[in-house]
Amino acid sequence: MFNQYNYKQKFSALIVVFFLLLITAYKRSFSQLIASYKEYNLLINKKEEFTKKSLQLNKIKEDVSTLDQILGKGGLPKEQIQQEIIQFIAQNHPDVTIDHIQPIHHFQDESFDIVTHIIDLTANTNQLLNTIYNFEKQFETSKIISLQFYTTVKNDQEEKLHLKLIFQNYEGI
Repeated sequence: MFNQYNYKQKFSALIVVFFLLLITAYKRSFSQLIASYKEYNLLINKKEEFTKKSLQLNKIKEDVSTLDQILGKGGLPKEQIQQEIIQFIAQNHPDVTIDHIQPIHHFQDESFDIVTHIIDLTANTNQLLNTIYNFEKQFETSKIISLQFYTTVKNDQEEKLHLKLIFQNYEGI
């Protein structure tokens, strides 16, 4: 059957059959392999992006936690913060007397809110110093930004030592 064709025709037919098999193999196997390889590389790149974003998110969470420790926790109503300050003094320092509480001062800017609480305490020196220390170490809701010691004398009585504490909370808008 193949005797009637010369070698040149047989070679041409063989080349045509080879290219048909090559095209068929490409469409069935190699094209899917190449597409899978491209998809694999794309998924690896996305995984790296997600890993970087996850690390950035963890860094942001750490930064927020650090800022909460420095500036006081955010997201609480200003009245609740003041009540927690009073409760902290009452529970941890029963010998310290709250002499005066000024109204809550609220300042709002374009990018943040500042809530200020001013509390005047009376006690002896060691008790007031201990109160300050405990506020700095244990109280996380708000942070002391200023304090002032002063004395008062009323009606020729003995001097009273006062401590004026100013707490502030910052919140972004």
